[in-house]
Amino acid sequence: MKRVHINNNHWNTLASIRHHMYEYLLVFSCDKVTEALIHNVKRYFEDNYGCTTAANLVPHLTLFKCTIHENKADKIIQGFEKVARHIDPFNIALTQFNKYEHGTFYVDLESNASDRVLGFAKKLKEEVGAHVRQWAPGEYHFCDHPHFTVARNMTTLQTERAVMDWLYREFLASFEVNEVKLLRRSLINGARYETIAVFPLLGLPGGSYMQGSLF
Repeated sequence: MKRVHINNNHWNTLASIRHHMYEYLLVFSCDKVTEALIHNVKRYFEDNYGCTTAANLVPHLTLFKCTIHENKADKIIQGFEKVARHIDPFNIALTQFNKYEHGTFYVDLESNASDRVLGFAKKLKEEVGAHVRQWAPGEYHFCDHPHFTVARNMTTLQTERAVMDWLYREFLASFEVNEVKLLRRSLINGARYETIAVFPLLGLPGGSYMQGSLF
């Protein structure tokens, strides 16, 4: 039988890298009133449809998500701060419930608020996209449909029941956003998200968003 040699140094290196890989989320949080309203709906989905993770998801709107080594995150953080300081605070208005085909229910944004969020995400992509593509290929996403998730990974039966009760039903709430939060969590099982930076929206003039400007 052919003997297989295992390079322990190789596996140790992989384990070390994994311990320094993090999932990063850049998010808008809602005000406490809107958060409570969404949380009540999440709890309803859990209690009535069996969506066991719904109530545990803190309401937020994700602008950006990636998995990257912590040593490569500094340029992303610098870019986020640079973009945020040139963005004016603005109002986010929520309108109604909707769903994705893969079993996610969410609360949709009013069109003007959606456009503002997408504009923000576009500037983030212009500022840090090249760096992200280099160091997190296939492990990143910039927001292309702003929403607040109610429940995800729903079964067909759960989705069908929720559609009868919630699809296109109004959800009227609004709040001002004046900051974005950067969260991260380790890829080690059981790790939780922690807030590592908060970037205020300052509306300063002179923003320049040239691709690759960090390099």
